[in-house]
Amino acid sequence: MNSIIKLEIQKKTFKKKGFSILHDFDLEVKPGERLSIIGESGVGKTSLLNILGLLDTDYQGNYRLFDSPVKDISRNKLAEWRNQKIGFVLQESSLINSLTIEDNIKLPLMYGNVEKDLTVQDHYKRIINKIGIEPILKKKPLECSGGQRSRAVFARAVIMNPKIILSDEPTASLDLENKEKIINLLFDMNKEFNTTVITVTHDLDVANRHERIITLKNNE
Repeated sequence: MNSIIKLEIQKKTFKKKGFSILHDFDLEVKPGERLSIIGESGVGKTSLLNILGLLDTDYQGNYRLFDSPVKDISRNKLAEWRNQKIGFVLQESSLINSLTIEDNIKLPLMYGNVEKDLTVQDHYKRIINKIGIEPILKKKPLECSGGQRSRAVFARAVIMNPKIILSDEPTASLDLENKEKIINLLFDMNKEFNTTVITVTHDLDVANRHERIITLKNNE
């Protein structure tokens, strides 16, 4: 596989709002690449992540993922990929308030029916230790700070050891120490498992620590 992602977008249109973004935008990403995306608010950074992560298919263009045309993949297979092959750290990600932090993090394991897999359990313990959230595992989300919830969302995103991690401002609500924990874990997974990392950020320090930076601009 030469490219894990090959995306060609003519445009993404918001009919109700009367405007479009990502005009004539092409993106090709190789397996194991670390890529950051920067740009002003409103240029389509989060929309791009939603398209890359198969959350949004309402656009004009073509998308090949894992060397397969997305338009030819069944809805069930796309849902399986979203759970097992793509890890999301999106701003819209929400934790279920009735569940503990631990149960929230383990939800993808339940959906994938791999809760008892020893390798997965070891990976879970490693993540929890790495980002330091053992003390909050039995708490509910509303009992935790914004930074703690952000780390829990991140843990849930990487629990399945996905092929691709898509992050939208993953360190925005974190202090310097926890920011470093998140970035180090991302890059450790990239190095150890050849995980492809795509990060949207306004933090130029975070952006510059990736191998490649793409700057999105307004179409006007």
